[in-house]
Amino acid sequence: MNIYVHPVLDAKEAEYLQQQLPEHVTCYFNNGSHDFNLAKDADIAIGNFSTDWIADMPNLKTILLDSVGTDNFNHYQWPDNSSVTVCNLHGFFSVAVAEEILASIMSVYRQLPALYAAKEHAIWAKDTIRFNKRLIAESRVLVLGFGSIGQQAASLLSAFGATVNAFDASDMQKKGKQGLIEAVANHDILVSTIPATAASTDLIDRHVLAAMPEGATLVNVGRGQVINEDDLVAKALSDRHFSACLDVTKQEPLPPSSLLWATPNIYLTQHTGGGSSNENNKKIDVYIKQIHHLLVGEPLQNTVSF
Repeated sequence: MNIYVHPVLDAKEAEYLQQQLPEHVTCYFNNGSHDFNLAKDADIAIGNFSTDWIADMPNLKTILLDSVGTDNFNHYQWPDNSSVTVCNLHGFFSVAVAEEILASIMSVYRQLPALYAAKEHAIWAKDTIRFNKRLIAESRVLVLGFGSIGQQAASLLSAFGATVNAFDASDMQKKGKQGLIEAVANHDILVSTIPATAASTDLIDRHVLAAMPEGATLVNVGRGQVINEDDLVAKALSDRHFSACLDVTKQEPLPPSSLLWATPNIYLTQHTGGGSSNENNKKIDVYIKQIHHLLVGEPLQNTVSF
């Protein structure tokens, strides 16, 4: 059995993976060259590689994505007779991203950016900043999308005393965008965890943003396509009490020309929300479990239907 590993691993990580597989399993590791010749004979491919390769991989039976999102594969035209099974990392990032949501809100509510700026300029701003601090315990939070990340975030925020409500896919289907606008109007914080789809593109636009109460906070950890970034910049410039914490943006890496960099009260965490120091090893543990399922003929977990 041949396995192609598309995420670039360091030597220790590659060894960690190889050591836990049977001797008859051979791994071919991407060294950063993205050389298709390393992948062409793979029975199993790990990672989010180019879909242009799939047609020329005759042995391919399984793709183990290194993400929850399937963006790279959503528009691929699978042949009717395709026998390739695709699995994602559903639930893998829930704890880390939920903590990122909490950290972003706490940073804004406890005025950390203003304190960092004051320190940079050696300004004692206590009397100004102290009375601008807010409490999560007194906030109303609307979680847009209530999958594993949304549920974990709700648990953490509730523990701080926040009132947390969800607006999930069924709510969107029943109430539509107008229902979202009405819900947003009654919450201080909007947290978006939803994926990028045709229906969610630019969902959070000037109409949704205008409905948010003065001084509201927006957190997006789902996909950048969900937010109309021009409308967001306009909102942040017109309401100095409004804040947005974006872990994701429409274009990544975000180009230096983007207005998001320079707009006050928009904070960028550069798609690091799911990160942790041993992230790759924990992913490898998931891949190993999946591979062992295959070797003994057991069903794979977290399969994705396109």
